[in-house]
Amino acid sequence: MPSIFERIPFLAHSEGPDSRFTARTRDGWDIALHRYTPSRRSHATPVLLCHGMGSNRFNLDGPGNTSLARALHGRGYDVWLLELRGAGRSRRRLGPTGLLYQWTFEDYVQHDAPAALRVVRRVTRRSKVLWVGHSLGGMVAYALLMTPAAGGVAAAVTLASPGMTGVGHLGLDRWVALRRLLRYAPPRIPTGLLTRLGAPFAGPIAAAIAGPLRDWGWHPDNFDLETARFMMRHGVEDLSRALLMEFARWYAAKRMSDRYDLFSFTDHLERVRVPMLVIAGSQDRLTPPHDISNVAERLGSPDKTFRVIGRKTGFAHDYSHVDLLLGRHAHEDVFPEVIGWLDAHRTLVGAAARDGAKRGPGTPRRSSARPAAHPQERGNLATH
Repeated sequence: MPSIFERIPFLAHSEGPDSRFTARTRDGWDIALHRYTPSRRSHATPVLLCHGMGSNRFNLDGPGNTSLARALHGRGYDVWLLELRGAGRSRRRLGPTGLLYQWTFEDYVQHDAPAALRVVRRVTRRSKVLWVGHSLGGMVAYALLMTPAAGGVAAAVTLASPGMTGVGHLGLDRWVALRRLLRYAPPRIPTGLLTRLGAPFAGPIAAAIAGPLRDWGWHPDNFDLETARFMMRHGVEDLSRALLMEFARWYAAKRMSDRYDLFSFTDHLERVRVPMLVIAGSQDRLTPPHDISNVAERLGSPDKTFRVIGRKTGFAHDYSHVDLLLGRHAHEDVFPEVIGWLDAHRTLVGAAARDGAKRGPGTPRRSSARPAAHPQERGNLATH
Protein backbone atom coordinates (compact mmCIF):
# COMPACT_ATOMS: atom_id res chain seq x y z
CA MET A 1 0.00 0.00 0.00
CA PRO A 2 1.45 3.41 -0.88
CA SER A 3 1.77 6.05 1.81
CA ILE A 4 -0.95 8.70 1.91
CA PHE A 5 1.79 11.11 0.97
CA GLU A 6 5.17 10.99 -0.65
CA ARG A 7 7.98 13.42 0.00
CA ILE A 8 9.91 14.53 -3.06
CA PRO A 9 13.19 16.42 -2.44
CA PHE A 10 13.79 19.45 -4.63
CA LEU A 11 17.02 20.26 -6.40
CA ALA A 12 15.55 23.68 -6.90
CA HIS A 13 16.12 27.37 -7.27
CA SER A 14 17.61 28.70 -4.02
CA GLU A 15 14.51 30.81 -3.40
CA GLY A 16 11.96 28.08 -4.08
CA PRO A 17 10.31 25.54 -1.78
CA ASP A 18 12.67 22.85 -0.53
CA SER A 19 10.31 19.87 -0.86
CA ARG A 20 7.11 18.70 -2.44
CA PHE A 21 4.49 16.35 -0.99
CA THR A 22 1.60 14.59 -2.68
CA ALA A 23 -1.86 14.36 -1.13
CA ARG A 24 -3.89 11.57 -2.69
CA THR A 25 -7.62 12.09 -3.06
CA ARG A 26 -10.19 9.30 -3.09
CA ASP A 27 -11.28 10.22 -6.61
CA GLY A 28 -7.88 9.63 -8.18
CA TRP A 29 -5.86 12.86 -7.99
CA ASP A 30 -2.38 13.49 -6.64
CA ILE A 31 -2.56 17.01 -5.19
CA ALA A 32 0.77 18.84 -5.00
CA LEU A 33 1.94 20.56 -1.82
CA HIS A 34 5.12 22.64 -1.93
CA ARG A 35 6.81 23.28 1.40
CA TYR A 36 9.13 25.94 2.78
CA THR A 37 10.49 24.02 5.77
CA PRO A 38 11.03 26.24 8.84
CA SER A 39 14.28 26.41 10.75
CA ARG A 40 14.53 24.47 13.99
CA ARG A 41 14.59 27.68 16.02
CA SER A 42 11.38 29.08 14.54
CA HIS A 43 7.87 28.70 15.95
CA ALA A 44 7.06 26.59 12.82
CA THR A 45 3.33 27.28 12.81
CA PRO A 46 1.89 25.54 9.71
CA VAL A 47 0.08 27.75 7.23
CA LEU A 48 -1.56 26.44 4.06
CA LEU A 49 -1.72 28.84 1.09
CA CYS A 50 -4.28 28.30 -1.69
CA HIS A 51 -4.23 30.02 -5.10
CA GLY A 52 -6.97 31.56 -7.18
CA MET A 53 -8.81 30.20 -10.23
CA GLY A 54 -6.69 29.49 -13.27
CA SER A 55 -3.45 29.92 -11.34
CA ASN A 56 -1.01 27.82 -9.30
CA ARG A 57 1.42 28.23 -6.40
CA PHE A 58 3.10 31.23 -8.05
CA ASN A 59 -0.05 33.22 -7.25
CA LEU A 60 1.25 33.29 -3.65
CA ASP A 61 4.93 32.71 -4.39
CA GLY A 62 5.76 35.27 -7.05
CA PRO A 63 9.18 36.53 -8.05
CA GLY A 64 11.25 38.82 -5.84
CA ASN A 65 9.34 40.55 -3.07
CA THR A 66 5.92 39.49 -4.44
CA SER A 67 6.04 36.18 -2.54
CA LEU A 68 3.77 35.99 0.50
CA ALA A 69 5.08 32.44 0.97
CA ARG A 70 8.68 33.58 1.45
CA ALA A 71 7.58 36.51 3.62
CA LEU A 72 5.77 34.10 5.96
CA HIS A 73 8.70 31.69 5.93
CA GLY A 74 10.97 34.55 6.94
CA ARG A 75 8.73 35.11 9.96
CA GLY A 76 9.15 31.53 11.14
CA TYR A 77 6.09 29.85 9.58
CA ASP A 78 6.01 26.36 8.15
CA VAL A 79 4.64 27.31 4.73
CA TRP A 80 2.71 24.92 2.49
CA LEU A 81 1.56 25.92 -1.00
CA LEU A 82 -1.43 23.91 -2.23
CA GLU A 83 -1.98 23.37 -5.93
CA LEU A 84 -5.57 22.32 -6.61
CA ARG A 85 -6.37 19.70 -9.25
CA GLY A 86 -5.30 20.73 -12.71
CA ALA A 87 -2.77 23.26 -11.39
CA GLY A 88 1.02 23.07 -11.28
CA ARG A 89 2.31 19.64 -10.26
CA SER A 90 -1.07 18.13 -9.36
CA ARG A 91 -1.86 15.15 -11.56
CA ARG A 92 -4.68 12.74 -12.26
CA ARG A 93 -3.62 9.17 -11.36
CA LEU A 94 -6.33 7.42 -13.33
CA GLY A 95 -6.54 8.18 -17.03
CA PRO A 96 -5.30 11.11 -19.15
CA THR A 97 -5.69 14.44 -17.37
CA GLY A 98 -6.78 16.19 -20.55
CA LEU A 99 -9.84 13.94 -20.90
CA LEU A 100 -10.92 14.44 -17.31
CA TYR A 101 -11.23 18.22 -16.93
CA GLN A 102 -14.74 17.81 -15.57
CA TRP A 103 -14.33 18.96 -11.99
CA THR A 104 -16.27 21.68 -10.22
CA PHE A 105 -15.85 23.77 -7.08
CA GLU A 106 -17.18 21.02 -4.81
CA ASP A 107 -14.31 18.73 -5.83
CA TYR A 108 -11.88 21.24 -4.37
CA VAL A 109 -13.91 21.36 -1.14
CA GLN A 110 -14.71 17.67 -0.79
CA HIS A 111 -11.43 16.17 -2.02
CA ASP A 112 -8.44 18.46 -2.61
CA ALA A 113 -8.55 20.63 0.49
CA PRO A 114 -9.27 17.81 3.00
CA ALA A 115 -6.53 15.64 1.47
CA ALA A 116 -4.06 18.53 1.73
CA LEU A 117 -5.03 19.26 5.33
CA ARG A 118 -4.53 15.62 6.22
CA VAL A 119 -0.97 15.60 4.88
CA VAL A 120 0.03 18.90 6.50
CA ARG A 121 -1.37 17.82 9.87
CA ARG A 122 0.43 14.48 9.69
CA VAL A 123 3.78 15.89 8.70
CA THR A 124 3.73 18.78 11.18
CA ARG A 125 2.03 16.75 13.95
CA ARG A 126 -0.37 19.65 14.52
CA SER A 127 -4.10 19.14 14.94
CA LYS A 128 -4.85 22.47 13.24
CA VAL A 129 -3.30 24.73 10.61
CA LEU A 130 -3.78 28.30 9.40
CA TRP A 131 -5.28 28.93 5.94
CA VAL A 132 -4.61 31.80 3.52
CA GLY A 133 -6.54 31.87 0.24
CA HIS A 134 -6.66 34.30 -2.65
CA SER A 135 -9.90 34.67 -4.65
CA LEU A 136 -11.01 31.07 -5.36
CA GLY A 137 -8.63 29.87 -2.62
CA GLY A 138 -10.59 31.91 -0.09
CA MET A 139 -13.93 30.76 -1.47
CA VAL A 140 -12.77 27.18 -0.93
CA ALA A 141 -12.06 28.16 2.69
CA TYR A 142 -15.60 29.51 3.20
CA ALA A 143 -17.12 26.24 1.97
CA LEU A 144 -14.57 24.02 3.71
CA LEU A 145 -15.28 25.72 7.03
CA MET A 146 -18.92 24.61 6.78
CA THR A 147 -17.84 20.95 6.77
CA PRO A 148 -16.34 18.61 9.39
CA ALA A 149 -12.92 19.47 7.94
CA ALA A 150 -13.25 22.85 9.68
CA GLY A 151 -11.89 21.13 12.78
CA GLY A 152 -8.47 21.12 11.12
CA VAL A 153 -8.35 24.90 10.53
CA ALA A 154 -7.48 27.23 13.42
CA ALA A 155 -8.01 30.54 11.58
CA ALA A 156 -8.19 31.78 7.99
CA VAL A 157 -7.34 34.79 5.83
CA THR A 158 -9.09 35.46 2.53
CA LEU A 159 -8.01 38.04 -0.05
CA ALA A 160 -10.44 39.17 -2.78
CA SER A 161 -12.69 36.15 -2.16
CA PRO A 162 -16.34 37.00 -2.95
CA GLY A 163 -19.66 35.51 -1.94
CA MET A 164 -21.02 36.33 -5.45
CA THR A 165 -23.93 38.46 -4.16
CA GLY A 166 -22.47 41.76 -5.36
CA VAL A 167 -20.17 40.68 -8.18
CA GLY A 168 -20.94 42.53 -11.38
CA HIS A 169 -19.10 44.14 -14.28
CA LEU A 170 -20.16 45.11 -17.78
CA GLY A 171 -17.48 42.91 -19.33
CA LEU A 172 -18.56 39.94 -17.25
CA ASP A 173 -22.22 40.62 -18.01
CA ARG A 174 -21.51 40.23 -21.72
CA TRP A 175 -19.54 37.03 -21.19
CA VAL A 176 -22.11 35.44 -18.89
CA ALA A 177 -24.87 36.23 -21.38
CA LEU A 178 -23.08 33.85 -23.77
CA ARG A 179 -22.41 31.17 -21.14
CA ARG A 180 -24.55 28.57 -22.93
CA LEU A 181 -21.93 28.56 -25.68
CA LEU A 182 -19.46 27.13 -23.16
CA ARG A 183 -21.05 23.70 -23.59
CA TYR A 184 -19.49 23.63 -27.07
CA ALA A 185 -16.01 24.49 -25.74
CA PRO A 186 -13.47 21.73 -25.07
CA PRO A 187 -13.47 20.31 -21.52
CA ARG A 188 -9.97 21.72 -21.05
CA ILE A 189 -9.76 25.38 -22.06
CA PRO A 190 -6.13 26.22 -22.96
CA THR A 191 -5.74 29.50 -21.07
CA GLY A 192 -2.31 28.46 -19.81
CA LEU A 193 -1.00 27.74 -23.29
CA LEU A 194 -2.38 30.99 -24.67
CA THR A 195 -0.82 33.14 -21.93
CA ARG A 196 2.55 31.41 -22.30
CA LEU A 197 2.49 32.14 -26.01
CA GLY A 198 1.62 35.76 -25.25
CA ALA A 199 4.32 36.27 -22.59
CA PRO A 200 6.93 37.76 -24.99
CA PHE A 201 4.33 40.39 -25.92
CA ALA A 202 3.26 41.21 -22.35
CA GLY A 203 3.86 44.95 -22.83
CA PRO A 204 1.66 45.44 -25.92
CA ILE A 205 -1.00 43.12 -24.49
CA ALA A 206 -1.10 45.11 -21.23
CA ALA A 207 -1.52 48.33 -23.19
CA ALA A 208 -4.29 46.84 -25.33
CA ILE A 209 -6.33 45.63 -22.34
CA ALA A 210 -5.55 48.48 -19.96
CA GLY A 211 -9.14 48.75 -18.72
CA PRO A 212 -9.77 45.10 -17.79
CA LEU A 213 -6.21 44.84 -16.47
CA ARG A 214 -6.89 47.75 -14.11
CA ASP A 215 -10.30 46.44 -13.02
CA TRP A 216 -9.46 42.74 -12.68
CA GLY A 217 -5.70 42.58 -12.23
CA TRP A 218 -3.32 45.34 -11.23
CA HIS A 219 -4.05 48.94 -10.25
CA PRO A 220 -1.74 51.11 -12.40
CA ASP A 221 0.63 52.19 -9.61
CA ASN A 222 1.00 48.52 -8.56
CA PHE A 223 1.67 47.10 -12.01
CA ASP A 224 5.08 45.63 -12.77
CA LEU A 225 5.59 44.37 -16.32
CA GLU A 226 8.21 41.76 -15.43
CA THR A 227 5.97 40.26 -12.72
CA ALA A 228 3.10 40.10 -15.22
CA ARG A 229 5.38 38.47 -17.78
CA PHE A 230 6.56 35.94 -15.18
CA MET A 231 2.98 35.04 -14.32
CA MET A 232 2.06 34.66 -17.99
CA ARG A 233 4.93 32.21 -18.40
CA HIS A 234 4.58 30.25 -15.17
CA GLY A 235 1.48 31.23 -13.20
CA VAL A 236 -1.55 30.63 -15.45
CA GLU A 237 -3.19 27.21 -15.89
CA ASP A 238 -5.73 25.70 -18.25
CA LEU A 239 -9.31 25.89 -17.01
CA SER A 240 -12.04 23.33 -16.56
CA ARG A 241 -15.07 24.10 -18.74
CA ALA A 242 -17.30 22.65 -16.02
CA LEU A 243 -15.81 25.03 -13.45
CA LEU A 244 -16.31 28.04 -15.71
CA MET A 245 -19.92 27.04 -16.32
CA GLU A 246 -20.46 26.75 -12.58
CA PHE A 247 -19.03 30.21 -11.93
CA ALA A 248 -21.18 31.65 -14.73
CA ARG A 249 -24.23 30.13 -13.05
CA TRP A 250 -23.21 31.66 -9.72
CA TYR A 251 -22.68 35.05 -11.35
CA ALA A 252 -26.16 35.00 -12.86
CA ALA A 253 -27.82 33.74 -9.66
CA LYS A 254 -25.74 35.99 -7.33
CA ARG A 255 -24.89 33.14 -4.98
CA MET A 256 -22.52 30.17 -4.62
CA SER A 257 -24.31 26.82 -4.66
CA ASP A 258 -23.49 23.16 -5.21
CA ARG A 259 -23.66 21.49 -8.61
CA TYR A 260 -27.28 20.48 -8.02
CA ASP A 261 -28.24 23.95 -6.76
CA LEU A 262 -29.57 22.40 -3.53
CA PHE A 263 -27.16 23.95 -1.02
CA SER A 264 -26.07 27.58 -1.12
CA PHE A 265 -22.69 28.29 0.45
CA THR A 266 -23.50 32.00 0.34
CA ASP A 267 -26.67 31.49 2.41
CA HIS A 268 -24.87 29.56 5.15
CA LEU A 269 -21.83 31.71 5.90
CA GLU A 270 -22.98 31.94 9.51
CA ARG A 271 -21.72 28.35 9.87
CA VAL A 272 -18.14 29.61 9.62
CA ARG A 273 -17.01 29.98 13.22
CA VAL A 274 -13.20 30.17 13.12
CA PRO A 275 -11.40 33.53 13.36
CA MET A 276 -11.30 35.25 9.97
CA LEU A 277 -9.44 38.12 8.33
CA VAL A 278 -11.24 39.18 5.13
CA ILE A 279 -9.36 41.53 2.78
CA ALA A 280 -10.58 43.44 -0.29
CA GLY A 281 -8.79 45.65 -2.80
CA SER A 282 -10.12 49.21 -2.89
CA GLN A 283 -10.27 49.34 -6.71
CA ASP A 284 -11.14 45.70 -7.39
CA ARG A 285 -13.93 45.51 -9.96
CA LEU A 286 -13.85 41.72 -10.27
CA THR A 287 -14.59 41.05 -6.60
CA PRO A 288 -15.67 44.47 -5.35
CA PRO A 289 -15.31 45.56 -1.71
CA HIS A 290 -19.07 45.77 -1.13
CA ASP A 291 -19.49 42.09 -2.03
CA ILE A 292 -16.64 41.03 0.24
CA SER A 293 -18.01 43.27 3.00
CA ASN A 294 -21.28 41.31 2.73
CA VAL A 295 -19.32 38.10 3.22
CA ALA A 296 -17.55 39.45 6.29
CA GLU A 297 -20.82 40.61 7.83
CA ARG A 298 -22.49 37.23 7.33
CA LEU A 299 -19.65 35.10 8.69
CA GLY A 300 -20.59 33.51 12.01
CA SER A 301 -17.17 33.91 13.57
CA PRO A 302 -17.12 35.98 16.78
CA ASP A 303 -13.56 37.00 15.86
CA LYS A 304 -13.56 38.52 12.39
CA THR A 305 -11.84 41.49 10.78
CA PHE A 306 -12.58 43.18 7.46
CA ARG A 307 -9.97 45.32 5.70
CA VAL A 308 -10.15 47.32 2.48
CA ILE A 309 -6.60 47.96 1.30
CA GLY A 310 -6.40 51.37 -0.38
CA ARG A 311 -5.55 55.04 0.00
CA LYS A 312 -8.89 56.00 1.55
CA THR A 313 -8.35 53.48 4.35
CA GLY A 314 -4.88 54.72 5.23
CA PHE A 315 -2.65 52.63 2.99
CA ALA A 316 -0.04 54.05 0.66
CA HIS A 317 -1.48 52.55 -2.54
CA ASP A 318 -4.71 51.38 -4.14
CA TYR A 319 -5.24 47.76 -5.11
CA SER A 320 -7.27 45.80 -7.62
CA HIS A 321 -7.50 41.96 -7.58
CA VAL A 322 -4.25 40.22 -8.53
CA ASP A 323 -2.01 42.94 -7.11
CA LEU A 324 -3.11 42.23 -3.53
CA LEU A 325 -0.43 39.55 -3.76
CA LEU A 326 1.56 40.29 -6.90
CA GLY A 327 1.56 44.08 -6.84
CA ARG A 328 4.69 46.19 -6.72
CA HIS A 329 3.81 47.46 -3.23
CA ALA A 330 1.95 44.44 -1.80
CA HIS A 331 4.90 43.62 0.46
CA GLU A 332 4.58 47.09 2.00
CA ASP A 333 0.78 47.31 2.43
CA VAL A 334 -0.81 43.86 2.28
CA PHE A 335 1.74 41.38 3.59
CA PRO A 336 2.17 43.15 6.97
CA GLU A 337 -1.62 43.02 7.50
CA VAL A 338 -1.72 39.29 6.80
CA ILE A 339 1.38 38.43 8.81
CA GLY A 340 0.41 40.61 11.76
CA TRP A 341 -3.03 39.01 11.98
CA LEU A 342 -1.61 35.49 11.69
CA ASP A 343 0.97 36.29 14.36
CA ALA A 344 -1.86 37.28 16.70
CA HIS A 345 -3.72 34.01 16.02
CA ARG A 346 -0.99 31.42 15.59
CA THR A 347 -1.25 30.24 19.19
CA LEU A 348 -4.64 28.75 18.23
CA VAL A 349 -2.77 26.11 16.25
CA GLY A 350 -1.23 24.66 19.41
CA ALA A 351 2.06 22.87 19.91
CA ALA A 352 3.20 19.90 17.86
CA ALA A 353 2.39 16.49 19.34
CA ARG A 354 5.47 14.78 20.74
CA ASP A 355 6.35 11.21 19.88
CA GLY A 356 4.57 8.94 22.29
CA ALA A 357 2.43 11.76 23.68
CA LYS A 358 -1.27 11.20 24.12
CA ARG A 359 -3.16 12.62 21.19
CA GLY A 360 -6.41 14.50 21.62
CA PRO A 361 -9.45 14.08 19.40
CA GLY A 362 -8.76 15.05 15.81
CA THR A 363 -4.97 14.99 16.18
CA PRO A 364 -3.57 13.07 13.22
CA ARG A 365 -1.53 9.94 13.78
CA ARG A 366 1.87 9.69 12.18
CA SER A 367 1.92 7.53 9.10
CA SER A 368 3.13 4.00 9.74
CA ALA A 369 4.80 3.99 6.34
CA ARG A 370 7.93 5.97 5.67
CA PRO A 371 7.50 8.66 3.00
CA ALA A 372 8.93 7.43 -0.29
CA ALA A 373 11.59 9.72 -1.71
CA HIS A 374 11.91 10.21 -5.45
CA PRO A 375 14.64 11.96 -7.41
CA GLN A 376 13.74 15.31 -8.93
CA GLU A 377 15.38 16.59 -12.07
CA ARG A 378 17.41 19.72 -11.66
CA GLY A 379 15.77 22.81 -13.07
CA ASN A 380 15.05 26.47 -12.57
CA LEU A 381 12.21 28.05 -10.62
CA ALA A 382 9.85 27.76 -13.56
CA THR A 383 9.88 23.96 -13.44
CA HIS A 384 8.75 23.61 -9.83
